[in-house]
Amino acid sequence: MEYTIIKAKKDLYNGGLCFTKNKEYKVNVPITNLASLINLTVVNNLGQRHCVGMWYKHFKNIINFS
Repeated sequence: MEYTIIKAKKDLYNGGLCFTKNKEYKVNVPITNLASLINLTVVNNLGQRHCVGMWYKHFKNIINFS
């Protein structure tokens, strides 16, 4: 199964702390550029599936795994 690890560049809030600065999150598809995160969902700090949406620019791509 291919996936990508992304890391938040800063704390992101939406009804609570959704993503923590420097914490790594797993995306279940390989990505080639961060803009492709717009339509993807990630499990956030609250254990909820959260659409990255326009927050994509606040993440960095760490590594793709296959």
